[in-house]
Amino acid sequence: MGVDKIKSKILEDAKAEANKIISEAEAEKAKILEKAKEEAEKRKAEILKKGEKEAEMTKSRIISEAKLEAKKKLLEAKEEIIDMAIEKLKEELVKLPEQPEYKDKLVNLIRDGAVSLGGGELVVRLNRRDMDIIDDATLWYLEKEVENMTKKVTVLKKGEPVDITGGCVIETADGLKSLDNSLEAIFNRNLNVIRARITEKLF
Repeated sequence: MGVDKIKSKILEDAKAEANKIISEAEAEKAKILEKAKEEAEKRKAEILKKGEKEAEMTKSRIISEAKLEAKKKLLEAKEEIIDMAIEKLKEELVKLPEQPEYKDKLVNLIRDGAVSLGGGELVVRLNRRDMDIIDDATLWYLEKEVENMTKKVTVLKKGEPVDITGGCVIETADGLKSLDNSLEAIFNRNLNVIRARITEKLF
């Protein structure tokens, strides 16, 4: 074989080998690129999934917070309405002594207070206006009522005026026991019941 033919053969073989290597490299490159694309898609899907999950969690949190805030505002609104109703009742309470039936209510409060303290020698304290409403004849009538209910001799005397809206404060003569049957004290003692009834009626 001549030199030229040998050179040509070597070049052909080299070219073929080069083409083979290039083909293999291209194939490997394609594999790497494909794998990279698959990895990228996988990561993309994971990122999207994570994003969707975080978005859903954020949405749930916002909805929960909004519900809690709405519930809080509703409760605050209800409390405000209840407080307004209670204030209205207090205003009516102040007007009660102006009503025609007030004297009968006052007499009942004195009697109930005296009976609760067991009768005996008691001091009846009223505001200045009610001192004129409860005269000696009324006190005498109440003494007999209390005696019949407690089976104990009872003496009722008016004490110094007290700063109350209405009603009375009953004390034993020795000052050891007392019962506040003023209108405001009775109102405050029953405030929980009053609130419950207002809530029941309004809501």
